[in-house]
Amino acid sequence: MQTLAHRVLVQQLGKELVVASNGFEGLEVINSNEPDACFIDVEMPELSGLQLVSILRANPRFEKMPIAMLSSAASIFDKEKGLIAGADLYLTKPFSKDSIEQALRTMEGLHD
Repeated sequence: MQTLAHRVLVQQLGKELVVASNGFEGLEVINSNEPDACFIDVEMPELSGLQLVSILRANPRFEKMPIAMLSSAASIFDKEKGLIAGADLYLTKPFSKDSIEQALRTMEGLHD
């Protein structure tokens, strides 16, 4: 089943989307593909999104890559944890088409 993010990014904006089922796979996919930007779920098995973002930010290859964290946790504390880990944006579920498009536009302007 395609997610809203997938439909917006791929079908409407013409972006390529690579998906990982857990944090370790995400790290492998990012290392192999070097994407222009990442949307990373906070709650992933094996390696959390927060841990993955911290690992990516410690690597000079990815220190400027735009990263948005995705989560259903919407408290200020949760958002701060994501930003402290190194995310540029923190989006809360449920997402709308407009919020995904706005996040992508924002991310495209980061770290140039």
